[in-house]
Amino acid sequence: MTSFPRGQAYWNATAEVPDFPRLSGDVSVDVAVVGGGIVGVTAARLMKDRGLTVAVVEAQRVGRQVTGRSTAKVSSQHGLIYQKLEQKFGEDRARLYGEAQEAALRMIRQLAAQHGIECDLEEQAAYTYTREEKHVSEIEEEVQVAQRLGLPASLVRTTDLPFDVLAANRFDGQAQFHPTKYVAGLAKTVPGDGSHVFEHSRAVDWEPTRVVTDHGVVTARHVVMATHIPLGQIGGYYAQAHPMAEPVIAARVQQAPEGMYLSVDKPSHSYRLHRNSDGATYAIVAGNSFKPGHTDEERQAVEDVERWLTENFEAGPIEYRWVNEDYSSMDGAPFIGWSSSIGEGYLVATGFNAWGITNGTAAGVILADLLEGRENPWTDLFDATRVKPVAGGPKFVKENLKVAAHLVTGYLARRPKSYDELAPGDAAIMEIDGEKVAAFKDEQGAVHAVSAVCPHMGCIVGWNETDRTWDCPCHGSRFECSGEVTHGPAVQPLGSHITG
Repeated sequence: MTSFPRGQAYWNATAEVPDFPRLSGDVSVDVAVVGGGIVGVTAARLMKDRGLTVAVVEAQRVGRQVTGRSTAKVSSQHGLIYQKLEQKFGEDRARLYGEAQEAALRMIRQLAAQHGIECDLEEQAAYTYTREEKHVSEIEEEVQVAQRLGLPASLVRTTDLPFDVLAANRFDGQAQFHPTKYVAGLAKTVPGDGSHVFEHSRAVDWEPTRVVTDHGVVTARHVVMATHIPLGQIGGYYAQAHPMAEPVIAARVQQAPEGMYLSVDKPSHSYRLHRNSDGATYAIVAGNSFKPGHTDEERQAVEDVERWLTENFEAGPIEYRWVNEDYSSMDGAPFIGWSSSIGEGYLVATGFNAWGITNGTAAGVILADLLEGRENPWTDLFDATRVKPVAGGPKFVKENLKVAAHLVTGYLARRPKSYDELAPGDAAIMEIDGEKVAAFKDEQGAVHAVSAVCPHMGCIVGWNETDRTWDCPCHGSRFECSGEVTHGPAVQPLGSHITG
């Protein structure tokens, strides 16, 4: 197998970005923003523009988590979403969704230009395509709906891809960029005049007016939870938006078609290119989604996406391979706004369904408007307090049945009875002395064993073979082999287990 930086995203490996200090001591601001991805940093910048002081509190590095692990398409074309939104919410609300995405695209261009952010932003057309006759009518309907909603859609039968398609929905005037450079560059403009950005500052406790880390406290009039999904139990969103994961790979290509592409056919394939500072062109390709911690599904998705790239493009070896994660809301629209009645609780943004670049930017606008008391036409569609289970219907029931199963048994077909059965590089869930244990044996033969029970809600974690993390299939928390939290909603580590 090709050697590559395990779990390291291409964007994070190719970005030289500023360092921000760790929070130390007590800070008082108007707004505390937990999370330094595209939602948190955009919201912070816009709030500062409106005269508020802000403090961004990031557990790891700004722009390097979910945003820095995305494919970073800046587009209002989100698969076949508009016909689905029109069916669920009606034409007017479907139009609002499209308007929010197009406005977010303009906002990214504006902020990058205004602050001189070098983030490889370039215009590209976006395509959703099919090679299967059974999906042609869906593509045609999506074009008709998108055009009726005022979006830049057109039906085409040919593309620059190295294979024939039967139909494609083309959106003109879209864009792509380097997400880590963009978010870190925007974050650099926030500190000063009473505002701050802090890294390596994990929130361990919180209230609607306070955020506590291991080394300091931020006191604020309001708290924004920009953590992909709100931490802990806030708003119950962990039960209204289910986690999904997808493999992403990057490899050099000799002949790269222009444009950004997504297949309707299954397994799905997402493609875009990036030209780095050395002049090399990389294909950034994402594969079929799977349940976090389902190792066999992950392995199948990785093998498929690598095969698709090598069979269709003149590609070099895979240089980067990682898994990204997102949350899909039960009714197809994100949850953005107050977590409870207006003006109380937390401001939140989650459930972007793998389209977090424009949805995340639109969220930043909405959150800033809510704090200022400014009217925003998108708030009704994205209302974070809307009745969620009803809109989700059978999907809501199905996902929560899966959660119940993981609470009892987890998900791993093979259950060794001792560490000796593990080969170097292998991981498994075991039962030792009545305790479910997550064990990984490294290449040197050392065993890393922690509790397999996710501290968030008690589900059994599963192994992420690509990134070598323990991932919770129920609500998406991720943990290092040592048990330390990589990604919430959990904030406590996996419990330790003595291997001796």
